[in-house]
Amino acid sequence: MVRRPDPAAATGLPPSTQGVVVPAPRLDERRYPGGRVLLRRETFPVDVLRGSFCLADALAAPLSDVALLCAGGDLGDLGDVLFLDTETTGLAGGAGTFVFLVGLASFTGGAFEIRQWLLPDPCEEEGLLDALEEEARAARGIVSFHGRGFDVPRIEERFLLAGRTSPFGALPHLDLLVGARRVFRMRAGRVNLQHLERLVLGTTRLDDLPGAECPQAWYDYLKGDDGPMRRVLEHNLLDLLSLPTLLAALAQPAAGVGPSPDVHAAGKVLARAGLRDRALDLQRGAASRAVDAHVAARAHDEASRLLRRQRRASESAAEALAATMADPSLPAPWLALAKDHEHRTKNFALALECCARLERILFLRSRSEARRRDLHKRVARVERKLAAENAAASSAAE
Repeated sequence: MVRRPDPAAATGLPPSTQGVVVPAPRLDERRYPGGRVLLRRETFPVDVLRGSFCLADALAAPLSDVALLCAGGDLGDLGDVLFLDTETTGLAGGAGTFVFLVGLASFTGGAFEIRQWLLPDPCEEEGLLDALEEEARAARGIVSFHGRGFDVPRIEERFLLAGRTSPFGALPHLDLLVGARRVFRMRAGRVNLQHLERLVLGTTRLDDLPGAECPQAWYDYLKGDDGPMRRVLEHNLLDLLSLPTLLAALAQPAAGVGPSPDVHAAGKVLARAGLRDRALDLQRGAASRAVDAHVAARAHDEASRLLRRQRRASESAAEALAATMADPSLPAPWLALAKDHEHRTKNFALALECCARLERILFLRSRSEARRRDLHKRVARVERKLAAENAAASSAAE
């Protein structure tokens, strides 16, 4: 169930469930050279809420940051961009897997317009392809959730089987699943869309049809029972409404806003993209605000690594020390401190102490023989240096 915000409502319900229910679907027939197709069109004001985010938040989000997190698809802005979600008869693909419902949405005239194209009969599929081609020709790009790996390939298969060229594959594509895996997995665990709606957006669906039941609903519809199909349309519409709000949620961690695990994860992505100064700021912010000691330790450790690359050795060592204090079971900071004491401060006794702590951690947590061999070589080398230093000190005393 989708609801529009009503600040004046005194229902006692959380904001994400207050407002006016979206009307029941009305399907209009459209005819194309290839056949007929059914269209449901709904328009929502941009202040419609999905949990703690509204649709308009996507318009203000820095898309370049979201594109970095999602590994591609920098669209510049959301004008003439299609939000895409499909319903199919299976997951495997191939000739027997029909795309029977394609949901498309776009920001148009200050509103969010949703267009759901329903295939009324397998024999009319060319009509659906005509409609989709018309939509894609007017678009500059695509935003989806798992669209690069599933939705677009399924559409392209149907075009290919019809002997036609799909216009979708050439469009720039922002797949939010990629960013969600990178940014939200540490906090969320799994990153399916409905779980992210609950954990990240702060909203829960009411009486939603499970995706696994959507194929049977279409088969029932072909036999004349349109009741289940209404629930499929609602399910698809909810998916589409979540896409812009999830996009807005993804933009926040790259700006240093949000829970520390998300900010830490976004900082790692920015570091891999070469934005090390921004990444360092994110890691320091994540470490300072973390309520989980393990998250704080990982953020300090990542900050230490970034500083080490910038040859800021003393600051790097301070971050590594902070990481060991937050979570002594994390191995990387102990290794960083061992290296620092061996090569920079020349405090070989402390270097050996760090190696001993690391050895205990590897014994409990790692099966890597290579790491153990490297550590034993380091210990032997530091012991030789310490022995030489003690011998020199004894000679000087004599």
